[in-house]
Amino acid sequence: MKLTITDEAANKLRPFFEDQNALVLLDFDDGVGPFSKVGVCSLNQAFQLVIVDKTEDIHDYNEKITTELGDVYYKSYSDMYLDQVMQLKLNPQNMTLRLVGNSSGELTPVLNVIDLRKNS
Repeated sequence: MKLTITDEAANKLRPFFEDQNALVLLDFDDGVGPFSKVGVCSLNQAFQLVIVDKTEDIHDYNEKITTELGDVYYKSYSDMYLDQVMQLKLNPQNMTLRLVGNSSGELTPVLNVIDLRKNS
């Protein structure tokens, strides 16, 4: 699996990757794991980026994608909703991030970034 981060999106995300005490999670918000807010199994296919302290238990996020900025962890079973080749892009109209797949198109039109670090 490949995830490219455009220069504009990288400018927004770089501080999270540069924090040696942080981990970046591509979270399929399905109610599984301590960072999901759905609470029940859902048909929503919404992804979000969750930034956590590296001391957090992320055992549910058992796979990783290496990007030019650093590693992004995700739940292995969520790869059925992802494309093999994806991009994180910045929407210049509203300055939000988008997750786009090569074959599926728009995977998440507004990719929220949730910073759960305790000392951020």
